[in-house]
Amino acid sequence: MQKTYYLDPKKLAQQTRGIILLYVITGVVTMVLIYLLQTRGGQTAPPWLLLSVIPFLLVFVGAGSIQQRKLLWDRYSLTLEDGVLHQSQPNYPDSKIALTSVTSIEETKEGLYLSSRQGKRVFGIPRQLRDEGFEELRLILNDDFAKRDEKPAIEEENEADNAADHPARQPGQDISAVINEAEGIAEPPEDLES
Repeated sequence: MQKTYYLDPKKLAQQTRGIILLYVITGVVTMVLIYLLQTRGGQTAPPWLLLSVIPFLLVFVGAGSIQQRKLLWDRYSLTLEDGVLHQSQPNYPDSKIALTSVTSIEETKEGLYLSSRQGKRVFGIPRQLRDEGFEELRLILNDDFAKRDEKPAIEEENEADNAADHPARQPGQDISAVINEAEGIAEPPEDLES
């Protein structure tokens, strides 16, 4: 079974509004500070050139940021296929994680973070997915993880039963994975020993 999840277009509007507010507030505060510093600092030259350049610069940077978000919303996809999550997004390499390799699931306000044997938070699932898709993925991941947690408990019970059948090794039996002597190393030639 293959299912693909996409980012929610409604949440793009929220992201865009946040970007606009960030740059408008930053621009207004910066222009007020520059104006006050120029006039109160004894500068006789008016700061009009600087004050006129800042809005253009902020509009340019803000528009670029909004374009990046739109590109992300247009090209992002998260596919669940045969127990493997595939994530594709612009300007990043595609990433994959098998559900069987997930060792923990962490839910934050940003979304879900999956950890594996390779490290913590190696794969992220954003909350900006459509709400029903995010909830479905969260349930699938938690169910899969819970099923795998049940299996080790059953295996531990089986191991305990098998341990009763086979006596444990006693201390002093000198079992070691470390080689005691340098095996496979040839003796130095006799002419080097002298």
